[in-house]
Amino acid sequence: MISFRFEHVRVESFGLHFPSTLLSSAEIEERIGAVYQRLQIPTGTLERVSGVSTRGMWATDVTPSSVATIAAREALDRSGFRPDQIGALINCSVSRDFFEPATACLVHNNLGIPEESLVLDITNACIGFSDGMIMLAHLIEAGTVKAGILCSGENISKVVHTTCEQLLKDPSITREKLLQMLPTLTLGCGAVAAVLCHDSVASSSHRFVGGVARSASQHHQLCIGNGDFSVGQGEEIAPIMTSDAAQLMIAAAKLGGRAFPDVTASLGWSKDHVDHVFCHQVGRQVNDAFYREMGLDFDKDFAIYKRYGNMVSAALPAALAIGAEEKAIKPGEKVLLTAFGSGLNTRFLGFEW
Repeated sequence: MISFRFEHVRVESFGLHFPSTLLSSAEIEERIGAVYQRLQIPTGTLERVSGVSTRGMWATDVTPSSVATIAAREALDRSGFRPDQIGALINCSVSRDFFEPATACLVHNNLGIPEESLVLDITNACIGFSDGMIMLAHLIEAGTVKAGILCSGENISKVVHTTCEQLLKDPSITREKLLQMLPTLTLGCGAVAAVLCHDSVASSSHRFVGGVARSASQHHQLCIGNGDFSVGQGEEIAPIMTSDAAQLMIAAAKLGGRAFPDVTASLGWSKDHVDHVFCHQVGRQVNDAFYREMGLDFDKDFAIYKRYGNMVSAALPAALAIGAEEKAIKPGEKVLLTAFGSGLNTRFLGFEW
């Protein structure tokens, strides 16, 4: 079992930034209507299967660093820390500005954080932000830094548009192939950031208790993106992502089923101890399968995918940031984050609010 515990790490603040333009599932289906008609797919299938009604869309040339900077600046302002008090900045997005340098370098420069800091990208599909939290927490717990920022700006507009174009121009697309590409059409754009710090300098009581990790890499072929998602590549690159959604959902639920006993052993939390659950915001079917496998109370769930879609690495932390306020999480309540990412990886993280 891979597990980790923290005594002195606090979640100080969040920052959020979303597109003003929303794209509905109905609008996407209208765009690929000829494919639906040829394959006899009923209108409304995308929203009915995924639960995603709308998702945010930025223009394809909006850089991940620019939107991550907006979210990070908000988190920094809310924390009360000055830029020169930040010892580490980690960018966690799948989409990036360039192949190199690290997108974190651009955000670091934009925020005016000093040279005496650790700056890097962590990219691990949808669980990048969870991995960023784990790494930053270890740095804080070890006394290496007192405070740090995590950020993720996801602009996936290009892959959504490319998928629609591919579906329309390829007459050989079958129902099976369409179903493999349909999860891409649930993706949405968004940016999130969080400031974590040592309890000696914290004003919040939101403790990062610890968590567990599992990696079932035998399932690495169930979700594959064919190209690097960097905006700087230009329009000549046509990224496509395909998923075996049914098998991915089954494998993820089973992996979660194996991970939850690890949480019980590491954190001492049974399902009855958990007050709030934030599952990765993929869609309705994945969440339903997970809760059935865990035996967790679905009433404890909080979801934002219906409005925002699957914002990749920004999805889960954004759900926590929004849910903490909308659910009015009380001091001392236990919060469980269940992150899944293609690979197949899972991270379960526990917090005491």
